[in-house]
Amino acid sequence: MALQAVGFDIDGTLYPDWRARSRSLFFLLRHVRPVVAFARVRRIMRELDENPETAEHPVAEVELFAQELKCTVSEARTIRDTVIYAGWEKCFKNVRPYSHVRESLEALSAAGLKLAALSDFPVGNKLKYFGLDGIFDVEIGFPESQRLKPRQEPFLEMARCLDVEPQNILYIGNKLTYDVRGAEGAGMRGALIGPPGRSAPPDVLTFEDYPQMVETLLSEVTS
Repeated sequence: MALQAVGFDIDGTLYPDWRARSRSLFFLLRHVRPVVAFARVRRIMRELDENPETAEHPVAEVELFAQELKCTVSEARTIRDTVIYAGWEKCFKNVRPYSHVRESLEALSAAGLKLAALSDFPVGNKLKYFGLDGIFDVEIGFPESQRLKPRQEPFLEMARCLDVEPQNILYIGNKLTYDVRGAEGAGMRGALIGPPGRSAPPDVLTFEDYPQMVETLLSEVTS
């Protein structure tokens, strides 16, 4: 196995979670009902994915959202796209990413590694807001990713778009189950970055920050 590409989760990985929560507070209070309904939908989707009897026949997110909101699928799609997806995204305009993110990604790219961003939400303008547009070779969000992490499909789609075999990809995120174990389930390596890694199991690769991540990966590439 030779490291050829590095994939990154976006939310909570490229920036600290607390910064997004503070910026989103007014939005969440203003849109309590659809936000709570959408959170239930995502929980149901993952529960269905874990059930062998339902995992192979996924229910569309928008259909579940319509059931939760007790409205038509068309109305639910409009609310999801304008409020949950586009509306919430605007809260990230002034969210600062972790220190040294851009130069760290540029260093990995300069070393010949392909870079990908993979999220359970639409990528939209987030990377632009973070000053990271144009850095990633591949950007994939839901629903283009087909399923939610930790299912294999999002990771395998990322590998396909990168044109790199899964075993040659490291995926870095902030959630043990969704990011690390999900990546491992697709044949990749997984790692945690930042505070989430402080309580990680001993078998999980962790990075305190982006400079440490770059130093570790560049030593692997050049060794």
